[in-house]
Amino acid sequence: MELKGKLTALRPLTTDDAQITLKWRLSERARFLNRGAETVEQQKSWIAAKEKTGDLNFIIEYQQSPVGMIALHNISTIHRNAIIGRLLIGEQSAVGNAPVSFEAEVLLLDYAFETLGLHKIYGDIREDNKGVIKLRSYLGYHQDGILRDYIYDNGQYINGIMVSILENEYWKICRPKLVVMIDLLSQYPSK
Repeated sequence: MELKGKLTALRPLTTDDAQITLKWRLSERARFLNRGAETVEQQKSWIAAKEKTGDLNFIIEYQQSPVGMIALHNISTIHRNAIIGRLLIGEQSAVGNAPVSFEAEVLLLDYAFETLGLHKIYGDIREDNKGVIKLRSYLGYHQDGILRDYIYDNGQYINGIMVSILENEYWKICRPKLVVMIDLLSQYPSK
């Protein structure tokens, strides 16, 4: 399954993507993501294991090149919810100012609500990731709570901020704001 927008396409993550996704995961841009594989073989194993779980892990492509990743995981058809996460633009120089991450989110959430029939999307954000916390708040995500000492990183515990958005909030608040940002940023050169 592939999801296509005006600027970006989401295609399923495969073990062939292990080297590039590992490079992204080990970069400074990934400092707010949970730690993972440290070798290409470990990354291949992780990808292969995730292919069997029902998680939807995607490579974000821009101008036919892989530039990042995004996922919908822990999908529950019973409770009609899932976690959005693993969003990372790994090739920022190739993306420039193009609103690639915003369009990737629209593609994924449209699919989650329209095709999968989900009611709620949720996730956690490290407390020290202030930019993403502000962005989620602006987009209409609700702060559901704080997970104390949620992540252990570099010898210290960091709280996690739980956020969620319901289907009706997505269509009324979040999606229109994302579309405006996509349209606005698309007017400027991407580099």
